[in-house]
Amino acid sequence: MKRLAPPRVWHSARAAILVTLALALLAAPAAVGLAQDPAPAAPPAPAAPPVPAVPAALKGPDELRALEGQIKQVVAKQLPCVVGVRVGAGQGSGVIVTEDGFVLTAGHVVGKPGLDVVFIFADGKTAKGKTLGMFKSADAGLMKITDPGKWPFAERGKSAPLKPGDWCVAMGHPFGYTEGRPPVVRAGRILQSGDSVIQTDCPLIAGDSGGPLFDLAGKVIGINSRIGGPTSMNFHVPADVFAANWDRLAKGDEWEVTLPSRDSSDVKAAFRPALAEVAKCVVRIKCDGKEAALGTIVGPDGWILTKASELKGKITCQLRDGKESEARLVGASPPFDLAMLKIEAAGLPAIPWSADPNPAVGDWVAAVGPQDDPLAIGVISVPRRRIPPPRGMLGVVLEDGKDGPVVRQVLPQSPAEKVGIKVDDVVTQVNDQAVKDRTQLIDFVKRFRPGESIKLFLKRGQQKMEFSVTLGKVQTPGSQKQDMQNVSGTGISGRHDDFPIVLQHDTAIRPADCGGPLVDLSGRALGVTVARGGRTETYTVPVDALVTLMYDMMSGRLPVVKSEADKKAEAERAAKEAAAKAAMEKAAKEAAEQVVRAKSEAEKRAAEEKAAREKAEAEKKAVEERAAVEKAELDKKLAAETAARTKAEAERKAAQDQAAAEKTAREKAEAEKKAAQDQAAAERAAREKAEAEKKAAEERAAKAEAEKKPQPAPPPQEKPAPKP
Repeated sequence: MKRLAPPRVWHSARAAILVTLALALLAAPAAVGLAQDPAPAAPPAPAAPPVPAVPAALKGPDELRALEGQIKQVVAKQLPCVVGVRVGAGQGSGVIVTEDGFVLTAGHVVGKPGLDVVFIFADGKTAKGKTLGMFKSADAGLMKITDPGKWPFAERGKSAPLKPGDWCVAMGHPFGYTEGRPPVVRAGRILQSGDSVIQTDCPLIAGDSGGPLFDLAGKVIGINSRIGGPTSMNFHVPADVFAANWDRLAKGDEWEVTLPSRDSSDVKAAFRPALAEVAKCVVRIKCDGKEAALGTIVGPDGWILTKASELKGKITCQLRDGKESEARLVGASPPFDLAMLKIEAAGLPAIPWSADPNPAVGDWVAAVGPQDDPLAIGVISVPRRRIPPPRGMLGVVLEDGKDGPVVRQVLPQSPAEKVGIKVDDVVTQVNDQAVKDRTQLIDFVKRFRPGESIKLFLKRGQQKMEFSVTLGKVQTPGSQKQDMQNVSGTGISGRHDDFPIVLQHDTAIRPADCGGPLVDLSGRALGVTVARGGRTETYTVPVDALVTLMYDMMSGRLPVVKSEADKKAEAERAAKEAAAKAAMEKAAKEAAEQVVRAKSEAEKRAAEEKAAREKAEAEKKAVEERAAVEKAELDKKLAAETAARTKAEAERKAAQDQAAAEKTAREKAEAEKKAAQDQAAAERAAREKAEAEKKAAEERAAKAEAEKKPQPAPPPQEKPAPKP
């Protein structure tokens, strides 16, 4: 499980919640994700009975027991509502505040709307969800459990009525969820309460971010946000901030309040007329293609002044119109960390220098870049002054001995310990100077900066020894705290001390923006900014110190003098370049040989492939020829068979036609015969009919003739005898 950023990570919040010490975020932001569909607004927090009264001053065990009982009730009731939150690799805490799974947390725990979330309950069970909105200025965030179900939830309270001295309970997961450990409970009191922040002495740490702050009625009155140095500096987002912004948080909005500042666009715009002319004289210095510093044009034919210690590698100057020119380093002033560059140019603008080398404390100033607006604005902070050098540290405790300073203690992890200096070693010489006592040795070492090397000549018993020691920096709790605070914000320059005279002002510029001019409201350049010295200070070499330096550097009276460290670095670079060149040549040779081998192999493969192709083509041709012969024979055979079939079909057709003709003749003859028979039958039928009609007529005539004759009487009929 990845731990979150330590308390030294800084977090930006509303101006009203900034405190005098550095504040730290308690969790790391998560990775970028997809946006989440807007969620419906949660109902307002219902009214609840007032917090049970606790005496302002606990006078004895009875009051303590009463308070203890209330804290236990809060823990028993609300612990199930407190969840660990995992967003990507980041972790934090949260508290469920609705039955359908809305979770309050810190804005920096949300990281971005629409991310996947895993919620971890006190019993180790998990649920899935999504991040919703975040009010970045207040560090307020909202999440939602998306798994189906009804969830334990804590009632939301109001933070406006809180007052210093009220007791409260904070919960969360220090350093993230730990298996088998429920949310960790801490009790304390409200120290301060306002619209945008609550401060308590409930001690928090990384991972607690997003966890709840409860009053003694068990209602959520705040969300853990960040911490300061002392354990009493624990800051929470008030519950009223969530209530006032619930709809936007639930919809998945991400927003912050733009606070008016001295470097806001409207204030910077007011400086435009003052820096219009000077801005034309600013260039961007690049080393090996990367931004290194700004430069100030101090001569129309290509003279440019800049910060020396940032110049490494190939130097180019980018003019205001975007054109880049390669620059030569022609002079340097190590005391002021300034360097003179020369580019091939003509007709460059002339910078308007100020005639006043001593601007008053409180005068407006602006750091100028190549754009229309100033880089930053501020005021002259103190009268011009010298910036002392840092003191190199050897890391030993000395006392005087008869043969010279004797080492009585070697500090752990010090430069002396790293090179092998031991207790009872006697220092006899530093570089080429003999030393007789500890004071002389200390004074000599003070001349060197941290990072510079000195040679120490020692006696260890009867043995003479020599050590090369790279000096360190004096470290104390106070200096460490100062260093930590100074690097916050824009950071500090690598070389930011040991200047003979400077103007100190509070413009907050990047170290990479040193080397440009500083102007006043009259539009005149007060000098060239040489270092970002700390969180509250930036240094500019005043114009009266620049004049002589510039011409000395241009004329060659202040040539570039390389220090031993620079020479060593150059030698190392040259060695690396030579090694790289040799490696490249070797690689090129190997590549050429490889190309030759590859070419030979390719030609061999090509020849083999050609032979294989020719063989294949010959075989193919032979196959095609055989196929052609076989095809011709087959065609001849097929033609003969076709002719035979055609003849047979013709004969068969002729036979069929003859048979058909004969059949037709037979059918015709049969038809004629049948017609004759039919005619004969008809004639016979006619004769028979005529004969029948004649016979019938004769019979009728005979009958008629017979009827004309008299008829004889019928004979008498006998009667039948009666039956007996």
